[in-house]
This record gives sequence, structure tokens and C-alpha cells, in this order.
Amino acid sequence: MSIEDDEKDLNRMAIQAQILQRQGTSLTSQIDVMQTTLNDLQATIDTLEQLSKAKEVGLLPIGSGTYITCKGVDTDQVLLSVGSGIIVGKKASEAAELLRKRYKTVSEAFDAAQKNLASLNTQLQDLNAKASVLAARIEDVRPSQE
Repeated sequence: MSIEDDEKDLNRMAIQAQILQRQGTSLTSQIDVMQTTLNDLQATIDTLEQLSKAKEVGLLPIGSGTYITCKGVDTDQVLLSVGSGIIVGKKASEAAELLRKRYKTVSEAFDAAQKNLASLNTQLQDLNAKASVLAARIEDVRPSQE
């Protein structure tokens, strides 16, 4: 194999490494979003499970860590988004069960994404190791050709 072929292979490896890095960055962003979603779902499930204790007074979040006090809280009915802007009324226990199913789905996707990221990182490490060997071989050959 000629030095020109080795240099072409090294350039190809560099491009592959950039592609893997971009995929890794994108996957990391997706994982971050899924982690936030999981945290939000778990907090909501926990709240729904504790809702029965708030029969007389409750706190309503209005944003930025700010709440207002609500009297006469209806803990038998919660409003739940089911997608596409559709909101349905459910019993708190039914809503919690639906959210547990969502949590499971997101959690499975989260686990798969983490495995994919680990695979990408392994591929990138292997590629970097091969590129290092190839770069060293090019350096060893170059001085002798001058």
C-alpha cells in the first residue's frame, strides 16, 4: 500500500470520526431530553399518588417555582393531555397508570439511546486507534522517501 493510499484512508477515517462525533452529540441531546421527560413524568406520578391528601387545600403551580393556594381541590378528576392538543378527564389513579406506561416507554427509549451512544463511543475509539496506527505508519514511511 502506498503512502497516498494510507493518507486517503486516514482522511476517510477522519471524516468517519466526525460523523460519529456528530451522531454522538445528537444522541446525547436526545438522551438529555428523555432524562428531563422521565424526571417530569416521575414527579407528576408522585404528585398524583399524593393527591388524595389534598382534599381541602392544594397548591397550583403557575410557573417559575410560583404557586397559588387552591381550596376545595377535586382529587377525583385530573385533566391529562393525550396528545395533539386533546385533554381528557381521568381519575387520578388512571392518570398515574397512563403516565407510568409513558414512563416505561420513554425509559426503554432512554436505555436504547444510551446503548447506541456507548456503541458509537466504542466505534469512535476503535477508529481513533486505527487512525493512530496509520498516522504512525505514514510518519515512519515519509522520512525514508525524502
